Amino acid sequence: PPKCAPLLCRLCAGCQSLFPGVSLPPQRRCRWLCPDCRAQRRAFNREQRFYKRVGCGVCQACRIPEDCGICSACARSSPGGPSGPGRTPKCLLRR
Repeated sequence: PPKCAPLLCRLCAGCQSLFPGVSLPPQRRCRWLCPDCRAQRRAFNREQRFYKRVGCGVCQACRIPEDCGICSACARSSPGGPSGPGRTPKCLLRR
Protein backbone atom coordinates (compact mmCIF):
# COMPACT_ATOMS: atom_id res chain seq x y z
CA PRO A 1 0.00 0.00 0.00
CA PRO A 2 1.18 3.55 -0.67
CA LYS A 3 2.42 5.61 2.24
CA CYS A 4 0.25 8.63 2.90
CA ALA A 5 -0.81 10.88 5.74
CA PRO A 6 -3.64 9.41 7.85
CA LEU A 7 -6.18 12.03 6.76
CA LEU A 8 -5.35 11.75 3.06
CA CYS A 9 -5.69 7.97 2.66
CA ARG A 10 -8.92 6.34 1.60
CA LEU A 11 -9.96 2.72 1.83
CA CYS A 12 -11.17 1.37 -1.50
CA ALA A 13 -14.71 -0.02 -1.29
CA GLY A 14 -13.86 -2.59 -3.97
CA CYS A 15 -10.48 -4.13 -3.16
CA GLN A 16 -10.08 -2.84 0.44
CA SER A 17 -6.64 -1.34 -0.24
CA LEU A 18 -5.45 2.11 0.83
CA PHE A 19 -4.91 4.75 -1.81
CA PRO A 20 -4.21 8.49 -1.69
CA GLY A 21 -7.41 10.50 -1.26
CA VAL A 22 -8.73 12.65 -4.06
CA SER A 23 -11.33 15.40 -4.08
CA LEU A 24 -14.59 14.27 -5.54
CA PRO A 25 -17.93 16.07 -5.63
CA PRO A 26 -20.03 15.71 -2.45
CA GLN A 27 -22.47 13.24 -4.02
CA ARG A 28 -19.62 10.73 -4.57
CA ARG A 29 -18.10 10.87 -1.09
CA CYS A 30 -19.99 7.85 0.25
CA ARG A 31 -18.21 5.22 -1.92
CA TRP A 32 -14.49 5.55 -2.59
CA LEU A 33 -12.85 3.46 -5.29
CA CYS A 34 -9.15 3.29 -6.14
CA PRO A 35 -8.23 4.16 -9.75
CA ASP A 36 -8.01 0.47 -10.77
CA CYS A 37 -11.43 -0.41 -9.32
CA ARG A 38 -12.94 2.75 -10.83
CA ALA A 39 -11.59 1.78 -14.27
CA GLN A 40 -13.01 -1.74 -13.90
CA ARG A 41 -16.41 -0.32 -12.86
CA ARG A 42 -16.50 2.04 -15.84
CA ALA A 43 -15.58 -0.77 -18.25
CA PHE A 44 -18.30 -3.00 -16.78
CA ASN A 45 -20.91 -0.22 -17.05
CA ARG A 46 -19.89 0.48 -20.65
CA GLU A 47 -20.27 -3.22 -21.48
CA GLN A 48 -23.70 -3.38 -19.83
CA ARG A 49 -24.91 -0.33 -21.79
CA PHE A 50 -23.74 -2.03 -25.00
CA TYR A 51 -25.61 -5.26 -24.19
CA LYS A 52 -28.74 -3.33 -23.24
CA ARG A 53 -28.69 -1.56 -26.61
CA VAL A 54 -27.59 -4.46 -28.84
CA GLY A 55 -28.39 -7.61 -26.84
CA CYS A 56 -26.13 -10.50 -25.95
CA GLY A 57 -27.66 -12.97 -28.40
CA VAL A 58 -27.34 -15.84 -25.94
CA CYS A 59 -30.04 -15.41 -23.30
CA GLN A 60 -33.64 -16.55 -23.79
CA ALA A 61 -34.93 -12.98 -24.22
CA CYS A 62 -32.46 -12.24 -27.04
CA ARG A 63 -33.50 -15.39 -28.91
CA ILE A 64 -37.19 -14.36 -29.14
CA PRO A 65 -37.57 -12.92 -32.66
CA GLU A 66 -40.91 -11.10 -32.27
CA ASP A 67 -42.87 -9.13 -29.70
CA CYS A 68 -45.47 -11.15 -27.78
CA GLY A 69 -48.35 -8.74 -28.44
CA ILE A 70 -49.99 -9.25 -25.03
CA CYS A 71 -47.71 -7.60 -22.46
CA SER A 72 -48.28 -4.01 -21.32
CA ALA A 73 -45.46 -2.64 -23.52
CA CYS A 74 -46.85 -4.36 -26.63
CA ALA A 75 -50.40 -3.23 -25.80
CA ARG A 76 -49.25 0.42 -25.61
CA SER A 77 -47.40 0.37 -28.92
CA SER A 78 -49.41 0.87 -32.07
CA PRO A 79 -49.13 -1.85 -34.74
CA GLY A 80 -48.26 0.53 -37.59
CA GLY A 81 -46.53 3.18 -35.50
CA PRO A 82 -42.95 4.34 -35.71
CA SER A 83 -40.43 1.68 -34.85
CA GLY A 84 -36.86 1.98 -33.75
CA PRO A 85 -34.85 2.45 -30.58
CA GLY A 86 -36.37 4.85 -28.08
CA ARG A 87 -39.65 5.22 -29.98
CA THR A 88 -41.66 2.33 -28.56
CA PRO A 89 -41.29 0.43 -25.30
CA LYS A 90 -39.56 -2.92 -25.67
CA CYS A 91 -41.59 -6.11 -25.20
CA LEU A 92 -41.33 -7.38 -21.63
CA LEU A 93 -40.40 -10.88 -22.81
CA ARG A 94 -37.55 -9.52 -24.98
CA ARG A 95 -35.96 -7.23 -22.37
